Amino acid sequence: MIDIGIRLDEQVGRINPNIYGHFIEHLGGVVYDGIWVGEDAGIPHINGFRQELAEKLKAIKPPVIRWPGGCFAETYNWRDGIGLRERRPVTVNWWYMKDGKLESNHVGTHEFIEFCRLVDAEPYFAVNATTTTVLEARNWIEYCNMPQGTTTLALEREKNGSAEPFNVKYWGLGNENWGGGGCMTPEDYCHIYRKYGIISKSVGPELQFIACGPYEGIPEWTEKFFYKYKEMYTVGRVAPMYGYSLHYYVTNTGQMGTELEYTDAQWYEMMRVGMDMEPFIQSQFEMLQAALPGADVGLIVDEWGVWHQLHGRHPLPGRYLFEQPSTMREAVLAALSLNIFNNQCDKVVMANIAQLVNCIHSLFLAKGDACVATTSYYVFDMFQAHQEAVCLKTEIGGQPITYSLDGMTYDMPGISCSASLKDGNLAITLANIALDEDQPVKLSLYGGEYEGEGSMVVLASSNPRDGNSFEEPYKVTPSEQLLWAVGQELTVTIPKASVVLLKLPVASKP
Repeated sequence: MIDIGIRLDEQVGRINPNIYGHFIEHLGGVVYDGIWVGEDAGIPHINGFRQELAEKLKAIKPPVIRWPGGCFAETYNWRDGIGLRERRPVTVNWWYMKDGKLESNHVGTHEFIEFCRLVDAEPYFAVNATTTTVLEARNWIEYCNMPQGTTTLALEREKNGSAEPFNVKYWGLGNENWGGGGCMTPEDYCHIYRKYGIISKSVGPELQFIACGPYEGIPEWTEKFFYKYKEMYTVGRVAPMYGYSLHYYVTNTGQMGTELEYTDAQWYEMMRVGMDMEPFIQSQFEMLQAALPGADVGLIVDEWGVWHQLHGRHPLPGRYLFEQPSTMREAVLAALSLNIFNNQCDKVVMANIAQLVNCIHSLFLAKGDACVATTSYYVFDMFQAHQEAVCLKTEIGGQPITYSLDGMTYDMPGISCSASLKDGNLAITLANIALDEDQPVKLSLYGGEYEGEGSMVVLASSNPRDGNSFEEPYKVTPSEQLLWAVGQELTVTIPKASVVLLKLPVASKP
């Protein structure tokens, strides 16, 4: 039996909807044949965007989408993606040496903004801070955001079909600058961030600038970056900062089996590494606060997910670069990751799964006229119940899972959980980490009582290697049943290797 205590009387904080964000990069089949099929396609579309994908994405309330990279941003010139589409230059994509694909620039600033509006999401632009000038980055902000008829760039935007400003507020200044973004030191990047941010302030005081932080392998980047950043912070002459970006991939180079074949221990190894994101977030936030006590800077995990790097850097036949199947293993990992973000919502203000379609930990697979929602799509659908809710403290007890791999023995929790309250309704999301065992779970409510009829939504399959494919697009989908609970205790059984959402009315008690 797993015991979970849910504290109505202890709030962690408000869950920012942006925690459920997405990521679109000009990589493989993410943009072309992914979200974009073109206006002359014999495929149902809305002004060139794949209609089925747009409608399904809108249904899960995507709050924010990051674009155009990723690494693609490091050599991107925003001017290549404006003006008449047939006159835009064909350029070498960042990923050209991996898959030989050139960049048509048919999807640029105006098109991406239109896609965001189609799905009711805020745009988050990743600025090239590696191979372009500060002035060009600032000019992109001016082009997007200055009011109609005010500046030459605003008039150019109107000439290109958009009289009203785009009002893009989220701007990431650089991407992975410790690696493909210039192999910079944290001190080098801090200088560039300060320069980009301070110069760009003049085109919008409401802008939310996001600095490049580390990936999980170089946590010390943060301490060095903020040591440099606070040199000017103390005298008030510094670029503003809304968020600080982290990247966290559960990278599988073979130690976790293959995409579809793995041992029990390799399954648990993937889950354990996924759970390690939580102490990474906590330690990064502690470094930030140690450097800038009380600073109102949130963490942004703008690339995360399972990345199976098993086949070199070239696409397999029939797949785009970094395209991989998504099964119940990816669904459980997605659920435990989102639970972490919920439980750390006092620190994390945005997260963006990598990536939306046909790449890494995708919510969709799309080719030609086919579009499939993966198991991870349904996780996001279930978890939308947490958006704008207040996260409650949870306490998990019970026997841990023990496994051995490569001569080492590890313990890990058998269940991942987060709970939130909104308008008197309690949402509890659970990921059963146990690969071959259903888990009875007792949910004890402190500071309140369950008050009657609710529901239980379950995403599961008899085989955890099952997923949705072009041949079987609906093989794994959620099922829902009524659930009745009164008083302070509820016991439910969570299927093996599954994701569960409980929705229940509750009342607080003194």
